[in-house]
Amino acid sequence: MHLEFITQKERWQQIFTQLPEFSGKIYYSYACHAATAANGDDQPAALFFSAGSNGRAFYPFLMKRVPEAVGGNGEVDLETAYGYGGPVFFDLNTEQIDEFYRQMRSWATANHVVAEFIRFNPLTPFQTCVDPACQVSHNRITVSIDLTNGPEAVLNSCSAARQRNWKKGTRLGLSVRRLADPAEFAPLYDQTMQRLEARAYYHFSRQYFAALAALPEESCFYAGAFTDDGRLAAAAIYLLDPISAHYHLGASDPQLLHTQANSFLMLEFARRLCGSGRQLLHLGGGLSLADDDSLFRFKSGFSARRHDFFIGRRIFNQQKYALFSGHWQKLTGLTPQILLHYHYGANDENL
Repeated sequence: MHLEFITQKERWQQIFTQLPEFSGKIYYSYACHAATAANGDDQPAALFFSAGSNGRAFYPFLMKRVPEAVGGNGEVDLETAYGYGGPVFFDLNTEQIDEFYRQMRSWATANHVVAEFIRFNPLTPFQTCVDPACQVSHNRITVSIDLTNGPEAVLNSCSAARQRNWKKGTRLGLSVRRLADPAEFAPLYDQTMQRLEARAYYHFSRQYFAALAALPEESCFYAGAFTDDGRLAAAAIYLLDPISAHYHLGASDPQLLHTQANSFLMLEFARRLCGSGRQLLHLGGGLSLADDDSLFRFKSGFSARRHDFFIGRRIFNQQKYALFSGHWQKLTGLTPQILLHYHYGANDENL
């Protein structure tokens, strides 16, 4: 049984291609991690564990150097990329999974890893296969649309309000097509985040959008809902893998909100996915943990299907962690609210 540490794109892609298909696999690609890394100075990396002829585990993440301002001297933290992740296991028994984590702990010590934050993939059962030292907690609920029963079932399964939204978009002559230029998305997205007063975490760099636009067309679709006179009313980025699709980011023109283009785009794209071999369109959850989160209410209207989203926290080096946390608290005068607070300032819901 062997654990391999990977940073090289070519080796990562070789392993990724050979993995069995599963919902959310696109989030495990090198390209998605490189896109998130473009927002800062994080390094995409992964652990690959092999045992026997078919037994495998794959765990990609970002390595985040601890800031010197809080006492960092070459130490790193691990954090899954924006979206969903965590280790995935194939044909491994309980003893082999335990061995993966034992070797991972040894690797973490040797490589000066202080702490780890995981956003588990809610579409797989692997979030229950965790090291006992990792603290796992339920974070929020996510929503998905079933694509297996055809386009009419997509409409019939959503709320009456969403059905009215779709009918209004149809009546107004809205149409959905791929954006001719992905660069159209970023300004509209920035405007949307400002209007919603979204937290800084959701304001992505131009480098991030450029990295997403570089994904192959079969893995990333920039969709737009256009008025009959060609105005872009709403847009969304969808990530695709062979058996599922994933609503990643969305934006809309505030002057055209009356057209209900957001709802029309989501439903029309879901309807077009039917027959593609994909089983579901995962919409994700809300922008916050609040019970009245407006984004979650919006997504809930598209389907009654729900998924539990868990997060994991682990500290490998308690002494170093306490040192960095103490420095951060003295510098900021703030009380820590998240695990890797000395990277993210006062953000209390950095998900």
